[in-house]
Amino acid sequence: MFASLQRLFDSSTLSPHGICLLWEPGLIWLHVISDAMIAAAYFSIPVALAIFVSKRRDVAFGWVFWAFALFILFCGFTHVLSIVTLWVPIYGIEGIVKLLTAVASIVTAVMLWPLLPKLLALPSPSQLREAEDMLRQSQQVTGGVAHDFNNLLTVISGNLEIAARSVQSDSGVRRERLVRVIGNASSSAQRAAVLTQQLLTHARGEPPDLKPAYQAPLATAVPVRDATAPVVGSPGNETILVVEDEDTVRSFLVETLQDLNYKVREAADGSAALALFKTGRFHVDLLLTDIIMPGLNGRELADELHRLKPDLKVLFMTGYAGNAVGDQDRPDDDVSLLQKPLTQTVLAARIREMLDKH
Repeated sequence: MFASLQRLFDSSTLSPHGICLLWEPGLIWLHVISDAMIAAAYFSIPVALAIFVSKRRDVAFGWVFWAFALFILFCGFTHVLSIVTLWVPIYGIEGIVKLLTAVASIVTAVMLWPLLPKLLALPSPSQLREAEDMLRQSQQVTGGVAHDFNNLLTVISGNLEIAARSVQSDSGVRRERLVRVIGNASSSAQRAAVLTQQLLTHARGEPPDLKPAYQAPLATAVPVRDATAPVVGSPGNETILVVEDEDTVRSFLVETLQDLNYKVREAADGSAALALFKTGRFHVDLLLTDIIMPGLNGRELADELHRLKPDLKVLFMTGYAGNAVGDQDRPDDDVSLLQKPLTQTVLAARIREMLDKH
């Protein structure tokens, strides 16, 4: 074995490739330059593949890139040895490198062919873009449905609360039964509100929380507020500008605030509210506005009104989850966010909290 290896690496009786080219400088340098360029390219490809796989560990079948990089690396060495053997007949070493290259190429091919069906099954860039578009549309639709659903819940739960308070002043079995029925309906509405929050979570691309803790926050939901609990209103000298594009929601807000002894001005959109405010025919203590509205949205309206009245307090409403207000250039005391669905109790408490701050 040792003698065979010794003969393999013994180049004393061999002639370099340059002799075959008759040491013609033009031919020799043609081979040198060509092999050098090929070797340089072959050496750069594994480096690029290594950087790519190292930075993108999420790439499927990353080990195939490593196998291909090893094969290309050996190919580069064969071209380097082709240059060396023009002057030094180390054909044994060249043969060993070629053998290693052959092994690497066979291993790469053997691993690659079984993977071909899986590689072909991977989504193309156009398919990924299409899936992203569908997901984005689904999120928009889900968010829109949840927003509308929260508006409905505001009307349902708010009017139920008003009805419960109106019958609480009377007595009798029928009144008690009516209070109990209204309370059940209000509880169902608030349980639906919990489900809506899960729908909004899905709209943001987050997995819904369906853990047994959640199944229990759903069973109890938010307790029905006692219709006999005191609701603090206005002394009668405070005016609120209500801006809401949904007619039924705006009607509930106006009626609720009037029941709380507030003076109310209303507008169906931001532009109408801005025009109404600019008339200067009334004083506004607080702006109560939905954020998402066609045309001039709630945030833009608040910015415009703050230019006219810097100390105006603003209470935003939204049927969407998350921080829809964003960064504000004004004190936190002047801006607040109220999540729909709304009830008379929550609305009254938040408005008084803001108006009572100095």
